[in-house]
Amino acid sequence: MIAIGELKIDRVDEICGAFLGMDEFLDGVPREVLARDPAWRARHGVDATGKLVISVHCWIVRTEHHVILIDTCLGNDKNRGEGNAGHRLQLDWLDRLGAKGLRPEDVDFVICTHLHTDHVGWNTRLVDGRWVPTFPNARYIFSRAEYEHWHPEIGASNFLGQGIAFLDSVLPCVEAGQADIIEEGYSIDDHLMLEAAPGHTPGTCIIRASSAGSVGLFVGDCMHSPIQVAYPDVNSAACEIPTQARDTRRRLLSECAEHGHMILPAHFPPPFAGHVKRAGEAFEYLPLRGDTDRRHM
Repeated sequence: MIAIGELKIDRVDEICGAFLGMDEFLDGVPREVLARDPAWRARHGVDATGKLVISVHCWIVRTEHHVILIDTCLGNDKNRGEGNAGHRLQLDWLDRLGAKGLRPEDVDFVICTHLHTDHVGWNTRLVDGRWVPTFPNARYIFSRAEYEHWHPEIGASNFLGQGIAFLDSVLPCVEAGQADIIEEGYSIDDHLMLEAAPGHTPGTCIIRASSAGSVGLFVGDCMHSPIQVAYPDVNSAACEIPTQARDTRRRLLSECAEHGHMILPAHFPPPFAGHVKRAGEAFEYLPLRGDTDRRHM
């Protein structure tokens, strides 16, 4: 477990492994990465074959009043197409949530940094042939810009085939009356604030967690891999607005380096989170020291 001031931070892991070739997923990544020493590559999530080690996990934030989930992974039973890593999964993710001491009924808020398939999947589950909200007492928080981008009657985006996730993992929460479509600046308990961070998608947001003088940024997919800390102009293949994605990434990394904020991305490999410092025109990634209890002061 990690602490940000008085906030308790944990994860529910879904899948983790070397699924993607570095070149196929990161646009314009320098070949020099493969010539780096093995310790550097391991710290930056590159395995011996040149594949990226990617985690899909959900962050849990416990405040004094509420339990909040940030990004709900891929989910079970979702039709994502044959060959897709998220297709028709049958995982014990809810048991893993239970191992953290939480039932679905205990969750107060679900926040999605954006609405790609691997960030909304456990928003819903299949019950008697219908998609229903997994967390019956939760408010589901979606940024308006992101919601309208994917809505089939408004933005109608289907970038990389991701539009289907809106229908099975977002719209059912709205139809159940459990969704809040919010503007930038929405806050929970005066500790968590949603801020616009466009580029990966037009409506991507980050969640700024603040407590007792400490700050952590849940940055979603503003960066997928620690390589993008060392090479901040490298986008993923899933970034919809490349120039804006680079600008947002540099802005977040600069702030974290200047002020010592923790970054908590959605896909970094173990130990999943860390800090950054400046290294010339780029940055150096400083991962937490293992997947153990940590306090960020």
